[in-house]
Amino acid sequence: MDLLADLTTPQREAVMHVDGPMLVLAGAGSGKTRVITRRVAYLLKQGIAADNILALTFTNKAAGEMRERIEALTPGARVWVGTFHGFCARLLRTHGSLVGLDKAFTIYDQSDRLKTVREVLDALGIEDPPITPEKIESAISKAKNDLASPKSLAFRARDDKDRLVAKVYAAYEERLKGASAVDFDDLLVHVVSILKNHKDVRASLDARFRYVLVDEYQDTNMAQYAIVRALSVDHPNLCVTGDPDQSIYGWRGANLSNILEFEKDYNFVKVVKLEHNYRSTKNILSVADHLIQFNTNRKPKALITENSRGEPVDLTVYGRESDEAEGVAGRIQSLVRDGSYNYSDVAVFCRITALTRTFEQAFRSARIPYQIIGGVSFYERQEVKDVVSYLNLINNPKDDLAFTRVVNVPPRGLGKTSFEHLISAARERGETLLETARKAKSVPGLKDKAIRAFLDFTQLYDELAALRDDSVEKVILQLMEKSGYRQHLKDEPGDKGEDRLANLEELITAAREFDAEHAGATIQEFLSDITLASPIDRWDQQTGAVTLMTLHAAKGLEFPVVFIVALEAGILPHSRAFDNPSEMEEERRLLFVGITRAKRELFLSRCRIRSFRGQQQATAQSQFLTELPREFMVYEDRSGVVTSERGWSPSSSSSSGYASRRPEPRPNPTPSPAAFRLTTAAQLGGGSFPTTTPTSDLDAFRPGASVLHPEYGLGRIVSVDGAGPNRKGKIAFTLSGEKTFVLAKSPLKVVGKAGGRPTR
Repeated sequence: MDLLADLTTPQREAVMHVDGPMLVLAGAGSGKTRVITRRVAYLLKQGIAADNILALTFTNKAAGEMRERIEALTPGARVWVGTFHGFCARLLRTHGSLVGLDKAFTIYDQSDRLKTVREVLDALGIEDPPITPEKIESAISKAKNDLASPKSLAFRARDDKDRLVAKVYAAYEERLKGASAVDFDDLLVHVVSILKNHKDVRASLDARFRYVLVDEYQDTNMAQYAIVRALSVDHPNLCVTGDPDQSIYGWRGANLSNILEFEKDYNFVKVVKLEHNYRSTKNILSVADHLIQFNTNRKPKALITENSRGEPVDLTVYGRESDEAEGVAGRIQSLVRDGSYNYSDVAVFCRITALTRTFEQAFRSARIPYQIIGGVSFYERQEVKDVVSYLNLINNPKDDLAFTRVVNVPPRGLGKTSFEHLISAARERGETLLETARKAKSVPGLKDKAIRAFLDFTQLYDELAALRDDSVEKVILQLMEKSGYRQHLKDEPGDKGEDRLANLEELITAAREFDAEHAGATIQEFLSDITLASPIDRWDQQTGAVTLMTLHAAKGLEFPVVFIVALEAGILPHSRAFDNPSEMEEERRLLFVGITRAKRELFLSRCRIRSFRGQQQATAQSQFLTELPREFMVYEDRSGVVTSERGWSPSSSSSSGYASRRPEPRPNPTPSPAAFRLTTAAQLGGGSFPTTTPTSDLDAFRPGASVLHPEYGLGRIVSVDGAGPNRKGKIAFTLSGEKTFVLAKSPLKVVGKAGGRPTR
């Protein structure tokens, strides 16, 4: 096969560049995966050994697709292709002792991490922390991604919350070390430590992986950046591909400057821009390109395509959220009924998972098959987690977290008091829980029944541990029988037990497939594979169902038809971005990513009234709607509300400010000042806002009263202090949190009395 035959000139440049650093700026739908895989094949064709090539990406799904394409191009070539976390896990199997890890270490998932944080808080005697365990876990994760140790976190602590996080972080690390366990972030951090402190290992890996390719480079964090830098010192044949306009993971540590400053990190960098889009229609690309140009922190490029103009982008305003969900369901039914599409061709994207409930209800009512991506993970289901915890303990007898989960599963008559006695004895003796359970007779306070239960469990453990070298499928089947877990589920009343057994059958199937694909695979390798899986890895577009997912989960996917819903201020963009220009740009990139997933048709929508915390609230349109060009869109208002919405279109020909007819294309639309005006919450409610509040009206501002603000939307007065023109009010906004105003100088409007309902 001619590797260059069907490539564009820029694609060919990227494929044929062999030595030296290269930055490939790959726009959405520009054939990036094709370029990466062709480049690997080209390197192999130039005589470079497969062992000298390393390709890193972010999901197993992406790595799998890359691996399949490389195999098709160069059969038999065993190039190391995988995720950052998978790559680091494999390195730690070999070099983990350098950071104090056993070979049989356990990888903790999100729920394990959170449980460990809670256990640490209990051990420290902190019953009512000023910050939730979830936020502590998130702060620890962020610190690790930034390569910050507990000591450095404590040193720069600004308040009691920061000091608590640092204290829990230190104890959390000790807890993981004692269990010979790591979390996701540790996989990266430990490898960074090895590469930094053991120069011989770094040099050896640099010499082995002389050609490194990194996909989605805009999503790398500081730890991943450090790993890539360390592997490309002696042989800087590094090719990174990515798109600053698609950097949407800043909240989990991704550092946009990694890609923006790549040319400063390496000398003589070759830069290739892939701007030809093969995915979307001209109308969709025009809307996306126009939107993203409002960002300043980016590398300029344009998206071009030879695809047809296609249908205009559709923007619809609904009355309430139920109207929006039913409207989307109705349109999906029409598209499928017309024979134009299948249900699996359609995706519905939203900013936050909480919005999916209304759409699920509408889809069920309309009998539309759907699947949710990013909900409860298959491996987080109770019965699956139980069996996986058994496997973790078989693999790593030091894993106290796994022991705690399975020692009484199925029930063995062990109560809370018995656990407390065992844990106390283990801590005093410096033993693992499994070790102490073997000596249950010597544990103070344990009754005969508990002693027998612990000893029986250790006997079961020894029987299962003897099977650890068998196939993963056989081990799972044996543990389900020997432990009595299968019978326990069979005995559950109703359909619940059957459903849970069905999930375990799926787990067994996954184990069987893993055994078939990995000859001689170990339990440890299977556990690494499933623990590092992301929700999108289990997504199947061939299910014949509409896909419902968040915009973050949609990254890297494409669909013929896309709906992006709830384009309202406080949702998209998220309220936390209002006062942060950097986060606002990331929110805009998030919408850009959603738009560029669409191949043929794109539908945008919002509603005027949405329910928050049980209350019906007036919404304000997303400011991003003011940045979209009407030339490539059509607009429909199905809300039944007459308003004077303006400020979205650079043209003044439409009284609504939206495209209300099929547009006549115009290249490179330029926004006018009117394009930046945001329709206010007051306009949506049919009223108008004063820029200040007359002193005579201040008596209406009383605690409990509902108010409306042009930017922050609906809120309720928490407290009022002072008198006259200096009177201040603290307002709790539904989407924006608490804010304080000098009432006489604020644009607030009272829309409901204390204890009453908001009026429109």
